[in-house]
Amino acid sequence: MFDPIYRRQLAGAVLLSCSQQLSGINAVFYYSSSIFADAGISDPRVGTLLIDFINIWPAFFTGFLAIRFGNRNMILWGLAGMLVMALGMTLAFLVNVPALSVLFTALYVVTFGVTLGPLVWVMTADIFPDSIRASASSLCIGINWFCNLVVGISYPYLAGALKDFSYVPFVVLLALFYCMTYRLIPETSGKTSAEIQLEYERRHH
Repeated sequence: MFDPIYRRQLAGAVLLSCSQQLSGINAVFYYSSSIFADAGISDPRVGTLLIDFINIWPAFFTGFLAIRFGNRNMILWGLAGMLVMALGMTLAFLVNVPALSVLFTALYVVTFGVTLGPLVWVMTADIFPDSIRASASSLCIGINWFCNLVVGISYPYLAGALKDFSYVPFVVLLALFYCMTYRLIPETSGKTSAEIQLEYERRHH
């Protein structure tokens, strides 16, 4: 797994695992109740159910869209879309329009649900050859959960320190992840494992 010949695959898979969690999606899942409370929804369970529902149904369209547009393009569009929505959330916080906060939060979750949410797992498995797929995927799952923990612990402190600008760090990270994904991740949709490895060999040389 740590053979130099696989370093691009491993770097790309780690990048995808980090981008899924450090996009800030779990900051929304964990702390959405305050956003909905500001919009007049006093029962936090209602906000949680809304977010969960909004997150689930887009995944039903992911397979069709990925076949049509490609896994890589979908992830790039997801990163760009979440960046725009995070900027929109920040603007809504600044102008204190709760309805806009809810709208941009919902669109943020929908974008994640149809792109990074399901497709990161697909691409992480796709880019490794059979010989290291199990061990490398296990490592990526561990990194994914670690990033989840980082967001869960750090976001309340970010929100307390940055107030209305609490999503700006995620905007920066999303922009960085977009550039790195564009550079490091090849298209895997419609390709065999052998074809994907040949693409990495071509990039390696």
